Amino acid sequence: MTTDTIRTSDGSDLVQPGLLPELRDRTVDNLWRRAVRSKPEGTFLLWEGNEFTYAEADVEVAKASGMLRDAGVTPGTRVAVLLDNRPEYIWLLLAIGRIGAVGVPIHAEAKGQLLGHFLRSTDCSYGVIASSQAANVESVLGEDLLGYVWILDDVPADEIGTVPRLGRVQEPYAPKDVADDGKDDEHRVPRFSDNYLLMFTSGTSGPSKAAVVSQAQPITHALKIAESCGWNAQERFYTCLPLSHANAQCHTLLPAIGLGATVVLGRRFSVRKFWADVQPFDCTAVSLLGSMLQLLWKKAPSPEESDNRVSTVLVVPFPRNVQEFDDRYQARFATLYGLTECAPVSISRPGEGYDRPAGMAGRILRDHNDVRIVDADDIEVPLGTVGEIAVRRHDPYITVQRYYGRERETWDDFRNLWFHTGDFGYVDEDDVLYFVGRKSDSLRRRGENVSIRELEEVLQSFTGVLEAAVIAVPSDLGDMSEDDIAVYFTSEDGTQLTAEQLDLLAEAELSRYMRPRYIRHVDDLPKTPTSKIRKDVLRRDAEVNLTQFFDAETRRQI
Repeated sequence: MTTDTIRTSDGSDLVQPGLLPELRDRTVDNLWRRAVRSKPEGTFLLWEGNEFTYAEADVEVAKASGMLRDAGVTPGTRVAVLLDNRPEYIWLLLAIGRIGAVGVPIHAEAKGQLLGHFLRSTDCSYGVIASSQAANVESVLGEDLLGYVWILDDVPADEIGTVPRLGRVQEPYAPKDVADDGKDDEHRVPRFSDNYLLMFTSGTSGPSKAAVVSQAQPITHALKIAESCGWNAQERFYTCLPLSHANAQCHTLLPAIGLGATVVLGRRFSVRKFWADVQPFDCTAVSLLGSMLQLLWKKAPSPEESDNRVSTVLVVPFPRNVQEFDDRYQARFATLYGLTECAPVSISRPGEGYDRPAGMAGRILRDHNDVRIVDADDIEVPLGTVGEIAVRRHDPYITVQRYYGRERETWDDFRNLWFHTGDFGYVDEDDVLYFVGRKSDSLRRRGENVSIRELEEVLQSFTGVLEAAVIAVPSDLGDMSEDDIAVYFTSEDGTQLTAEQLDLLAEAELSRYMRPRYIRHVDDLPKTPTSKIRKDVLRRDAEVNLTQFFDAETRRQI
């Protein structure tokens, strides 16, 4: 271990051993047992009036491990987990790590084709499924049952009726006390390099890919963040993001375990109740998606948002007006750059980088990875020049190993021995990384390159606009190198903003080449289970429903 001087969330310096264990010791069970040994009576989890110490939680992990092992789960066995946020989800993630099995976390709101894709593309033979999700699973499985299924009752039986058969063997989720969960069996001790999770990428531009994640990868991700943010054992981490998502796992759950701190778990994100959920538990650190922060910003201030102990907000991407957020919420903001495949690549300390240009994603972690900005031929571009962000780790097994069943995509993304992120960015003279946008999220109009992310930020700043999603549509000029701009938008509660009114706002605020041509108001935007907008769905809709848009050039509905 190394010794670092870091700044804690209350602003004081703290000298402590580096949180990251040696690489070969980075297994989920090693990290968990270290926390249990050091703070057995410390509070680990708070959830809806329930409190678990580390010792009490360890009993639950042992019971879950025993249940899985008794059913035949062994190292490498794939186990789907389809639950809402609840303590059992955490016990299962830790038990799967203890056994050396492979967890397949699936968002609890997944349904239809997306749910079928998650289950079929990962060849799961075991599953822990909420009773509220059983009908959705049955609709996509048909007669192709899983091998072994546990049903966890999460709603009263009279609300859902009879639970359908989803597995050839099906039992209630009811782990029993065990005298020995196999912890001393040397053949069952996982290694840092073993596969641990199949984590789905967001799938905003097409079908999600299952990233094969080793035991060492999420631990490295989590504890590099904890070190950079200066978090300590007194933190209370709040998350309402789904535990199927890397954010909840690596920005909240695993940092808390690594520090021996406390997790406060919410069921789901609510704009109206967010600060009311955070305030009573004296939470000190929260991690948010950028879209969540913008929605909170648009909500009228509440007493809870100013009367709380939150001192650090980790948010991706960094908001443009971050100082205003700091002033309103009285918390220091930090950000990072990373993906499911590898994170963090760069990170800022809380309170740093407020005066830097838009897209700031923190200083590159040069002790952790190499970063290059490359052109279309994979040749490195000069400092300050925009290109694709490519990453190569210093240590093995802390980057995604491959995409499960998707060899071609694996080779494409790891060509020339660098992981190609698919993101545009640049590096400045201070070695700070800037995110510019997705390669697939830019367009060219009237001879000018348009950043879709930048355009969406401007549109969302307009009064009355809740969310805006911009896509490229073919130009009717017949020039294949040119695009037209289409935007879908939703309105804030209590407003009646029309497509024509949005066009007038855009005309007043935007350069002509950035002004959307096609504008459509919708009640909701299609999203992934992690709340990212499904641009692939919007593109398909625009192909067949362009007549439902307002045309800014003709000033009328098409």
